[in-house]
Amino acid sequence: MDSYTGFAERFDLLIDWDRRRKREETFFRRVLPEKAKSVLDCHCGTGFHCAMLSEMGYYTEGVDCSEDMLRVAVRNLEARGLSVRLHKADVKEMQSVLDRKFDCVLSMGNSLPHEPTDDCLLKALASMRQALVPGGICIIHMEDYDALYKDHDRFIPSTYRRHQNGAEAFIFAIDYFQDQVVFNILSIIEREGNAEFHADVVKYNPVSVKKMERLIQEAGFTDLAIYCDFRLTPHGMRESYDVIFVAYAPA
Repeated sequence: MDSYTGFAERFDLLIDWDRRRKREETFFRRVLPEKAKSVLDCHCGTGFHCAMLSEMGYYTEGVDCSEDMLRVAVRNLEARGLSVRLHKADVKEMQSVLDRKFDCVLSMGNSLPHEPTDDCLLKALASMRQALVPGGICIIHMEDYDALYKDHDRFIPSTYRRHQNGAEAFIFAIDYFQDQVVFNILSIIEREGNAEFHADVVKYNPVSVKKMERLIQEAGFTDLAIYCDFRLTPHGMRESYDVIFVAYAPA
């Protein structure tokens, strides 16, 4: 997660919270069981899901191994008047900082593929299952690397936003390797006529859908469903770069 040093301060310029909430809130209302009261965001980043789910009425805690991301998350949550416990920890070892079990665990926004090997992925998934109450739900959202590698697009649509105080532009270029995919992100941030340029490199393990399905089952989860969007379209029903896994801890 060293790649998020510095980039954490720019991350929320890239990810629009209002647009993201419109896309995801209905999904969580549909997927989370009525009896679910508590949620653990296992890669909480700058705090979006902790904030949204807290405002939806869930008791929420967050875990992240990036001190920079957690610092921004604290600032975001305090600005919204929300009290959320955040823990600095590797998800594979987060039992050392948790003192309760949860009805739901999350790993959103393509976070889990930061784990560099299949063994690390399995350990992270096992730790997530351990953090659940019996019958608890696990939700994982990531890129569909099968689709990315099939299309092999070098550049993906960029983000540009202009407002009263300036503008932000983010340009993405992807490098594809056999066991690693690298997102190169060029940020151009203008404030009052002054522009800043930043280049960030974020690396992922391009785990396939079938391999992730197998690892989720090996970690002890059951009743797995796989979707290709937040409208709960079954995976394979349409082309998408999103894949969402929903599974349960044994009751």
